Amino acid sequence: MENNNLEFLKKNLKFLGFGTSLNAALEAKVSERQESFKIGVSAEFNARQKDGSLGKDKVNYELNFSRSSKPYHYFLDSVKVTLNDQIQNTFSYGKGNDVTAKEAYNLLRGASIHKKAILNRQMDNRILASSEVGQMKEGSGEMIDSIWIKLDFEKRNEQGNFSYKKFYPDHGFHLETELSRFPIKELENFQEKEVLLSSLGRGNSQKATLENSQSVFIEADPESKKIQFYDMDFNKLDVLPNQTQEMGR
Repeated sequence: MENNNLEFLKKNLKFLGFGTSLNAALEAKVSERQESFKIGVSAEFNARQKDGSLGKDKVNYELNFSRSSKPYHYFLDSVKVTLNDQIQNTFSYGKGNDVTAKEAYNLLRGASIHKKAILNRQMDNRILASSEVGQMKEGSGEMIDSIWIKLDFEKRNEQGNFSYKKFYPDHGFHLETELSRFPIKELENFQEKEVLLSSLGRGNSQKATLENSQSVFIEADPESKKIQFYDMDFNKLDVLPNQTQEMGR
């Protein structure tokens, strides 16, 4: 049972984007059989700085593990994420709002990410863990759909972490529909389109190519219901929509 739990933890960390580099530390901590333990790791991401230069964002992750009521059965309880030693937030895990290491970074830099959620306006809507999607009971009065979320840096919850802004389907932003308004070459190829949609849904700034062969970066901005374009120096661009589609709007 203990080995099964360890393998589950390793797979979970890999799925969340932490790779396998923490496996040795994880094994050592689990073998100590403490009530809880922490593992720290840092990462760097390419990022455009305020002066326009290309630099690095440094992110520190503190992974907090707790032991359940089962003997020597551990789970990832939360991850405290700190961006450039300036902004910090703790993300809870195992409660239906799991975000990957890259998604946590993107949220802290102000981006939005796309998640499955239980939609029930009679209660607080919550974000689903991927494993929960197939566990919904028919006739429960709850519906699974996708929502966009971003951190609200003006509000904190009872635990002192940033609250979420949530944008539901009826907010009026549909990523694929909005992208189709613009002359983006990647939309002409199914696999390239799927990569583009998936990357933007994780909150990334994704490189793409316009029909005039100009390389751009794209970000999804569901709050403003638009796609934001940037040039290779990350200056904002005004890209005109496809004329034929705009005539039918």
